[in-house]
Amino acid sequence: MNVFIFGVGGGGDVVSALIPYRQLAQRGHVVYLGSVVWERRVEDPIPGPICNDSWREVEVINRWVSLVNEKSYAVRGGRLIIPQIVRVAKALGTKLFSLCLEGGSKGLFTALREVSQSLSLDAIIGVDAGGDVLAIGDEEGLSSPLADSISLASLVRLKREGLNTSLQVVGLGADGELDPAYLLSRISKIASMGGLLEVGGLDRDVALLLEDVLANVNTEASRIPLLAFRGTYGEIAIRQGLAKVFVSPLQAVSFTLDPEVVIRDSMTAKAVYESNSIDEADTSLNRLNLYTELDLERDIYAMFGEKASEIPPEVVKSLRSRRVQKRF
Repeated sequence: MNVFIFGVGGGGDVVSALIPYRQLAQRGHVVYLGSVVWERRVEDPIPGPICNDSWREVEVINRWVSLVNEKSYAVRGGRLIIPQIVRVAKALGTKLFSLCLEGGSKGLFTALREVSQSLSLDAIIGVDAGGDVLAIGDEEGLSSPLADSISLASLVRLKREGLNTSLQVVGLGADGELDPAYLLSRISKIASMGGLLEVGGLDRDVALLLEDVLANVNTEASRIPLLAFRGTYGEIAIRQGLAKVFVSPLQAVSFTLDPEVVIRDSMTAKAVYESNSIDEADTSLNRLNLYTELDLERDIYAMFGEKASEIPPEVVKSLRSRRVQKRF
């Protein structure tokens, strides 16, 4: 079986995608790894995802997809960026697929469909670290709905076109956005509708791989499942102190879900389903009174420019608080 696995939310989600990547490879499947590439502000102060026009030393596959290797890099605002996917490619010694969100849900769907056809794929699995992809859209604390919603909508559209797709969530609450208890209630609701496909998690071999990769990758949410597997228990601070996560064995558990069932309650994925650009998707979420990760990045960059990566966390928290109170 040929399987494509990708991180749905950018940042370090590519590391979480290594969990099913390694496990399926061990079972004898041909597995390809990729990720939406959208670096966090501390790595890349320029707002928005990284796409083909920013990449250097890559093989362009189509309008929204590039094949990156250990020598690839991006240029953003004149600054050289080494995205996390490049660091993972170097650790694995293989090429990985960079996915761009600029085309919205329909653009990502088209890109993945072309990849599926060229690789003769049997299945596509989207992986989210933290679980905010399961949000309905009205949750307090939801701060990065845009990338996840576009990816979920694309998985659903692919499934409706006849491709076998699934969504895997690992490290419940590891991104510091939604409470693990709430996410468990969402999974239970999805399970009651027949949408829970598998419950799994880390094993020793995957843990060793994650340790090796994480030695050179900058991610917090995707590091927490490994911490949980190695016995960390208790509250830790992430996002420069902006968020706290309670780490327990729960964060080492993964849940594989049917995206068609997940979207039934997802106002956000439904809102971006017909989007042809990331700006169109963003505007659709604004209409739901949501302040997205792209809105925050643009506001910070407008205020601080290239120094956006250096501003203290309390400034970000204050800005977000003021903007969230605003109604679009």
